[in-house]
Amino acid sequence: NKQGYWHRVGQKLKKYGSIYWFVLPAAFLALLFGYIPLVFLIGAFKNEVLFGLYGPSALLIGDWTLQHFVAIFTTNSEEFFRSLGNTLAINLIKLVLIFPLPILLAICLSEVKSTFLAKLFLIVLCLPNFLSWPTVIGIWHNFFRYQGVINNLFGTTFDFFNDWNLFRFFVIFFDAWKGMGWNSIMFYTAIMSIDKSYYEAAELDGANKLQQIFHLTLPSIFPIIALMFIMNITYILSCGFEEINLIAQWHPEYIQNETTLDYYLYKVSIQEKGSYSFATALGLFNSTVSLVFMLVGNKICRKFLNRGLW
Repeated sequence: NKQGYWHRVGQKLKKYGSIYWFVLPAAFLALLFGYIPLVFLIGAFKNEVLFGLYGPSALLIGDWTLQHFVAIFTTNSEEFFRSLGNTLAINLIKLVLIFPLPILLAICLSEVKSTFLAKLFLIVLCLPNFLSWPTVIGIWHNFFRYQGVINNLFGTTFDFFNDWNLFRFFVIFFDAWKGMGWNSIMFYTAIMSIDKSYYEAAELDGANKLQQIFHLTLPSIFPIIALMFIMNITYILSCGFEEINLIAQWHPEYIQNETTLDYYLYKVSIQEKGSYSFATALGLFNSTVSLVFMLVGNKICRKFLNRGLW
């Protein structure tokens, strides 16, 4: 009951009260950078917010309006829908082609007989995750540029960066190379936690490795796969601004033809010094859609798998 719950909370606070002091710095930073800025969402419902003239009190000045949300689908509809289409296309390709790769990698690592070698391979594959995006882009720029490694190796003169049709390939490939090893950790841990006696029983029944993977390994880690899938669809309207911005600097046609919502938001708010109210409305729209995807995905998992994010 509720009274019993709060009683247990009080008992834990008394018993572990000194430990909670260590949480205060993190809680303060979360409040400062995660919750206080939410107040500025009010700007999305104002005609215009002039922080330079009035400071934070500018949020209380002006009439309430939904014109910025309307402008997303009317005045700025062409660029918005182009950005939305590119963002969805990139993320859907990632879901279909890139999302299964960490699962496949985890299964392969779990089949390595030596635990030392499996962990060594995993550590090496996780290293790209700790590289910054400028470093990742710089490494692969040396491979794909006009006088780069690939052209020198095959004796060709193809300029990869002058073909804006390769933009989506670069975004997806770089993201896969950087995050595949890191994303496989959770799947690998889930596979290693499966009782080995199940595999021994399957072998006695005559199941080969492929049958064991499809009928034992994958069903055992399916709840983890479902949860990670929810996390991925939550960010389906975001491609990662830093990666997109760095790749876009290679060729101007990249961002003219393949702009994404992240870059579009950056352009209207900072690059062109446009309406902060419109940019806030656009960001709020993106966040609301992401929240809906997360809630729907979580509801489906709770209904069919009895597992969810909460």
